[in-house]
Amino acid sequence: MASSVKGLQHQDYTIAWICALPLEGAAAEAMLDEKHPELPTSPNDENTYILGRICAHNVVIVCLPSGVYGTTAATALVSQMNFTFKAIRFGLMVGIGGGVPSEETDIRLGDIVVSKPTREFGGVIQYDYGKTVQDGRFERSGMLNKPPPVVLTAVSRLQAAHRLGPSKIPTFIFEAVARNSYLESISKYPGESLDILFESAYDHNELENTCDNCELSQLVKRITRGEHDPVIHYGLIASGNQVMKHGQTRDKLAQELGILCFEMEAAGLMDVIPCLVIRGICDYADSHKNKRWQDYAAAIAAAYAKELLSVVHANQVVNEPKAGSSSELYHYQNHNVREQKWSSSLTVSRSRDQIDDWLFERLSNYDQNKVHRRLLHKRLLGTTQWFLDHPHFKEWFTGNTTPTLWCSGKIGSGKTIVATSVVEELIYRSDELRAPAVFFYCENERPSTLQGSYILSSLIKQLCQFLQVASRHIPEDIVQDIHKFFKHKRTIPDFEDLEDIFARLFRYVPNTAYVIDGFDALGKKDCGSLLKLIRHLFASSSNRTGSKCMLLSREQIPGLTDITTLIPEIHHISTFSNVMRDIQTYIETTITDKTMSRKLTTNPSLLDEIKSVLLQESSGMFLWVYLQLEILWDTCFTDAQIRSALKKLPKDLGETYRRCAERIIIQDNIAIKVLKWVSFATRPLHIEELKEAVAFTPWDTQWDPERIPQQDFIAGSCANLVVVDPIDSCVRFAHHSVKQYLENDRRNHIEGYPVNTEQGEMECGEYCLAYLSFSDFNLQVTKCKDEELTVNVPAPATLMNGVLGSSFIAPFLRIPRGRKAFVPVRIPNIHQTGTSGRAKYKFLNYAVSNWAIHTKHISNTSSSWKRFEQVATSFSSTWNFHPWVCGGRSHRSRLHGLFGWAVKEQHEALLSIALKSKKDLLAVCELPLVDENLPALHLASKLGYYAIVKTLLHLCRVNVLDVEGYAPLHHAASKGHFSVVKLISRVKGSDVDILSRSGCTPLFLAATNGHASASSILVEKNAGIGRECGVGGPPLLTPLSAAAKNGHREVVEVFLQSGIKPESEDSQWRTPIFIAIEKGHRPVVKLLLEWGANPDHKDRRGFTPLSTAAIHGDKRVVQMLLEKCKNHDPEDDTGRTPFFWASRYKNVGAMKILLENGAECNHTDLDGDTPLVAAVKRNDANIVRALLELGADPNKEGDNGDSPEFCVQGLGEIRDLLIEYGAQSGASSSLG
Repeated sequence: MASSVKGLQHQDYTIAWICALPLEGAAAEAMLDEKHPELPTSPNDENTYILGRICAHNVVIVCLPSGVYGTTAATALVSQMNFTFKAIRFGLMVGIGGGVPSEETDIRLGDIVVSKPTREFGGVIQYDYGKTVQDGRFERSGMLNKPPPVVLTAVSRLQAAHRLGPSKIPTFIFEAVARNSYLESISKYPGESLDILFESAYDHNELENTCDNCELSQLVKRITRGEHDPVIHYGLIASGNQVMKHGQTRDKLAQELGILCFEMEAAGLMDVIPCLVIRGICDYADSHKNKRWQDYAAAIAAAYAKELLSVVHANQVVNEPKAGSSSELYHYQNHNVREQKWSSSLTVSRSRDQIDDWLFERLSNYDQNKVHRRLLHKRLLGTTQWFLDHPHFKEWFTGNTTPTLWCSGKIGSGKTIVATSVVEELIYRSDELRAPAVFFYCENERPSTLQGSYILSSLIKQLCQFLQVASRHIPEDIVQDIHKFFKHKRTIPDFEDLEDIFARLFRYVPNTAYVIDGFDALGKKDCGSLLKLIRHLFASSSNRTGSKCMLLSREQIPGLTDITTLIPEIHHISTFSNVMRDIQTYIETTITDKTMSRKLTTNPSLLDEIKSVLLQESSGMFLWVYLQLEILWDTCFTDAQIRSALKKLPKDLGETYRRCAERIIIQDNIAIKVLKWVSFATRPLHIEELKEAVAFTPWDTQWDPERIPQQDFIAGSCANLVVVDPIDSCVRFAHHSVKQYLENDRRNHIEGYPVNTEQGEMECGEYCLAYLSFSDFNLQVTKCKDEELTVNVPAPATLMNGVLGSSFIAPFLRIPRGRKAFVPVRIPNIHQTGTSGRAKYKFLNYAVSNWAIHTKHISNTSSSWKRFEQVATSFSSTWNFHPWVCGGRSHRSRLHGLFGWAVKEQHEALLSIALKSKKDLLAVCELPLVDENLPALHLASKLGYYAIVKTLLHLCRVNVLDVEGYAPLHHAASKGHFSVVKLISRVKGSDVDILSRSGCTPLFLAATNGHASASSILVEKNAGIGRECGVGGPPLLTPLSAAAKNGHREVVEVFLQSGIKPESEDSQWRTPIFIAIEKGHRPVVKLLLEWGANPDHKDRRGFTPLSTAAIHGDKRVVQMLLEKCKNHDPEDDTGRTPFFWASRYKNVGAMKILLENGAECNHTDLDGDTPLVAAVKRNDANIVRALLELGADPNKEGDNGDSPEFCVQGLGEIRDLLIEYGAQSGASSSLG
């Protein structure tokens, strides 16, 4: 086996081959076609790897540490691997397992089981994770991830190949033995005589090491196979943290779930890395286990894995998303923030229609799959089925007639759990249709995610990732826009920008299912904008292209009308009265689970009473039931206490929360700190972070780790209001309504809890500043005494000799022949505190990333101001506490980084610190910000940051154009920021008519985009309403024409009220009414006519507005114009009338109205044709019929002598029509 490959790097390895036992690792190594040299590992990686090539793939083989087993160990192993090998796409878990023999599946020792996804499971089930019900049966919670499509496709290909011919497993084993003869004995089939299966009820005697003394009468009789080649089975593999060695339990689980094999590691991998599990069967998962078959089973499993890789193309693997990017493990020992921000710049770009991983991360950092799996774990099996069986859901799910569905319900009624079930169904559907399921869960715990722009960014990312994974082309204009708005030097997008990208993707990716849960948590503006977009996209069947959307929210959305009013065609399902059976299941299961830790009562009738009362009083709210059960178990220890509690149950969630608040443990204020952090942290804190966050006060100067409380105390201190999530160990409110309760009346609830959000965020900021000010983080670069390093370097003369050549330089230098001259250089040995020490400070990463965000409202009178200023201005190469990125290490570069971040985040306090260095700031304030395309004033103007713009106007020039060719006023006007437009336009020297590089004025941009208020203030400042502006060449438009073109009635009215004439012409002599008619904006046409627009005006071609309306076919506009026109039958420069154009463009309705108002239907144009002759020449039978029905003369010759009948030239249908309406046969042409 060759091992001479050089130059391979970590990113060249794309497949992980994962083993649990050394014998499995040996079998894997034996399958390598080529072994590669070792590579260094990350400091966070304790694994040992074997590297090599199998077929066309570079493979990483990794094995669990000796003596370590189970799902947790497997999770840790892959998590560490992702630090070193970041280009891994998927994994193969290859090794041995316990088979489940049955009448349906004749599994024997030496067979192979390969994980295969089912509707309910992804191929692997963690059988020991779930809820235990009364009969001792486990109900599994959640679903583990499944292998990627490229692997499943390869499995299908192998299955088909094995139907047509034998497997290559014996060949690969033979080749491995040929390379290493030692493998011959361990890879040899042990023999059918050693394949014995006992009845499942017959347990092995634990005192016996072998089965020699087991009763032969208990053997299961099976037909001899004859062939020794392994049979390959595909199905569900059960994984758990315990060895399965009990026949009856094995059969019970297998019968319940359809399990073919048991093992111990796969469940720890499936949600960390997309993985296929391959197990060689070495025993029957019963008490009669032995090791005789292990080596052979490991060898055949490894050979199957190699055969699988042989049918996978390398380019298919590279196109898969990287596995490490989807890991859901939480690491609080993150790398340095700066390293994370800059590492993406090293990524190699893909083709023009592809998007790099780093750009996807900048597009959206929302991991919808991670959130979904966390929420899915809360669902009990059997619940939410009522929703899936509902006729409205079935119609929405399977049909195309009802594309929108709304599920509503009270707080805590299980809407989110319903959403998880729907998403699961859609994921299964997506595989069948090869169409994506796109979803988003709105969660109050991360306020930054509750924005319409954030949701749209995630939806865009999901659609693009689907296209990329499916090897489908992403439209180039979409890729260009994503680069424009999310690359390092970018233009920050607003909701409208993202709305445009999403709308294009929506039409490009058909049959997509969208689910948005909890969108009522958004602000009124964002919620309304999102609903309007959904209404627009699903308004017509041609627009929605088979896609569908489901929304979940409360019944009433604050500030908005009923959803059925906003989206009239939406179908509605309410959780009210539908969830009672699910609540009953929840009560039964929860009581059973809690009884395992403590029996509440030994009285069965009292237990039944608890169940009955909670069900009756629940009002359809799972959350209320959950809290009552928690309180009962926490506070009741006698039957009398239970009965008393049942009589005094709180009426609603508010009263329940009040009682919980009264029970809070006020000890060292830790409970208050916990509530503050869970309420106001920018993201959920990991329990390890929170333990440190509550272990000090803002006035401490030293870090004391002995004050860190235990996890149980933190969870218990807040009495059911907060919980530690078992999935990711983050601390959250028991439900988002807890925060709503605390916010409604903070002063009367809990003493010490912040009275408003501003105070809460500020107090969190003070904790961050205190933490960063501890002396532990003041260690920077230090010099060790009396330590020097002596280095001999070549003398300068020697260097010159080597450069210029000895023959040339020798006469000038005195260098002894045959000797080299060196100069000793002494270098002080400088020691730097490394970043490895960061890992022991769990709260450090959060404090570094968020101290600035939390202190937006700090002032120079605050007690923490000195610390704030010190942290903001100090620079350390060891402990970098700044969330901003600098373009260099100079003072001005760091100042520019601070300045830019303060502007982007509207951090006035940080901006005031930057302004103290006004002289240096003047030199950089007009440079584009780091990671942005725009200078500070331009960016603030575009985003509408009034207070920031007001400050910057004293520093920056107001008429400077940026790289986009815009001045600050252009940006503000284009986005409609009225107050900013007003502010800038009043600055001395501000040019309100300043032209952009594309020839646009601020007023033109405001008018084009429909911003009436901004247009009004610019008009007040005497901006040129009649000034023509160019975008892409002639014809040039005035702001009035631009507003008319885009249908902005309010802007048109602003201009008309200012005194501008409605008949102002453009370069083509067209007035605004022409443009409004062309674009179909009837309200604008009506307004212009009311303000005196001339309906008889002719443009450069002689067209009138009536001619234009006839062409575009709006009957109501035609009628409005006829009521104002003096001439109902005007000729243009070609001699054609509005009636002629209406017939030419097949607008029969307009033709009828024109005739009713005096138009001539037999008028001839300058070519000598009547409308009927022209229609006959076009062979337009429908219009010929319409013209004849309206009275056109079939014998009327044109000025050129052509008659309709002559022009037919043998066309049967039209000739028949003409004859039917009286055309005379034999008419001739003047041309003849």
